[in-house]
Amino acid sequence: MLHSLCIDNYALIERLELEWSAGMTAITGETGSGKSIVLGALGLVLGDRAEVTAVRSGSSKCTVEATFSSLPFANDWLRQNELETWSELILRREVTDQGRSRAFINDTPVSVAQLKAIGELLVDMHGQDSTRLMLRRDYQIRWLDSLGSHTPLLQSYQLAFTLFKEHQSTLSELEIERSKPQTDRDYLSYQLEELATLELATIDWDTLKDELSLLENSASIQEQLHVTWSALAGDSDSNNVLSAWAHGKKALIQAAGLFPPLQELVDRMESMDVEIKDVVNDLESRAASIENNPARLQQLQRRFHDFQRISLKHHVETASELIQLEQNLQEQIDRTADLEGACQNAKDQLEASRAKLLKLGLELMHARQAAAKNLEVDVLKHLVQMKMPDAVLQFELSPAQEPDQLGIEQVQLLFSANPGAKIAPLEYVASGGEKSRLMLAFKAAQTTTGLPTIILDEIDTGVSGDVADKMAKMMRLMAKNQQVISITHLPQVAAQSDQHYQVAKHVSDAVTRTHVVQLNGEERVLEIAALLSGETISDAARANAEALLAQR
Repeated sequence: MLHSLCIDNYALIERLELEWSAGMTAITGETGSGKSIVLGALGLVLGDRAEVTAVRSGSSKCTVEATFSSLPFANDWLRQNELETWSELILRREVTDQGRSRAFINDTPVSVAQLKAIGELLVDMHGQDSTRLMLRRDYQIRWLDSLGSHTPLLQSYQLAFTLFKEHQSTLSELEIERSKPQTDRDYLSYQLEELATLELATIDWDTLKDELSLLENSASIQEQLHVTWSALAGDSDSNNVLSAWAHGKKALIQAAGLFPPLQELVDRMESMDVEIKDVVNDLESRAASIENNPARLQQLQRRFHDFQRISLKHHVETASELIQLEQNLQEQIDRTADLEGACQNAKDQLEASRAKLLKLGLELMHARQAAAKNLEVDVLKHLVQMKMPDAVLQFELSPAQEPDQLGIEQVQLLFSANPGAKIAPLEYVASGGEKSRLMLAFKAAQTTTGLPTIILDEIDTGVSGDVADKMAKMMRLMAKNQQVISITHLPQVAAQSDQHYQVAKHVSDAVTRTHVVQLNGEERVLEIAALLSGETISDAARANAEALLAQR
């Protein structure tokens, strides 16, 4: 249930902290006082769309925070979304005057979609236009599914529908491919043949690149190797490193004969003799091995020119990317090689998945028809309590032309409020007051399977007198199983509540502010009397208000 709602700088509300109790709460106030503002703030923290106009004039940011009971199903959702579970569940929404919005669950930043998802598990918000939802197929089907015991069947149907749509998409793609002109397939073959000339899979391109670099610079490399060899072991014994090294080592040997500790240096020079001579020999052999091969150079240059041209053409840089492209082209060609067979296979799969979908859909429709019968009985029972004893209600389910995510059926809600009147589609025969009672009856029928908190925003519009009294008692009955918050103009509803808030608008210092106060005792009597008689409260209205409160 909802425990508290804190609102800062939202619309006309500067600062507001509301504590909510279990059972039934009534919110009253004059038209235009701001009752819808409180509801709007709650909607914002439950994930509704944020508007810049939500921020109070002169403020840079508005904040709404709601605290709920930490219930098992909500904690399961939190864990599934890798969010912390606390002793309470705290939702927060912030909106700046620049239109930026931030959402939090238990002080952890989340997306608005996540905020909305958990909000839909906590609160059922019935707005002033929600009676129109009774005419919507998706809403009607959700009613039946929430009351039926066919959740596994519904899940199986939805999985089958997903597979059916995948097969539809596959067939559509193949048919588009088959409809392409032959020139498209010829072009794929041309691209593949062009890539094949590079022999990508059989060539080590890094090694080949090194060879190309060697051939392109062979003369310069050979010359520099010769210069290095000459410096180390050239023809002139007096002007090369080896001769100087030998001369120096001979002198060091003589010194070591006079001072033995120098023998360590002699040993080190002798160990380096081998390495220096190896370098000299390698220089000589490397220089000898390098040859100027114009034919091979030209061949490699042509190969790399083709590589670069094809790489640029396909907007890639490496041989591995070209290899992947070659594989992709081959796969496309393989698919087009037997498009007729692939299309026929896709059609077979589609028909099989369609048959399974329709079978599950028919089972689901029958399960919903059974749930509809039970719902009709419950709703009519509640309508009798609200002075509609002759009402007739019927869900008419019939196969639709095409299945969708919800099922294979169309749903028509048929209704009659008066004896002898022909049952007909609800939208054509029900008055505003009848629709209000019917919606409340649906909500009451769903109480045991509904959400922890329900918000009823003027669901009692269009009713009065004894009917209003019956609706008020219906709401109180619902409040035994869930928290009920009712925004109302009816004194009967306000009197039945366990908690009563009054919303009022005040102007001070040329600034309009909305305030909400909890009414108790005499204040509550006066508010209900005002609902009965208007601004001037008569003794009769006061007595009537006291009588209504006594009935509770």
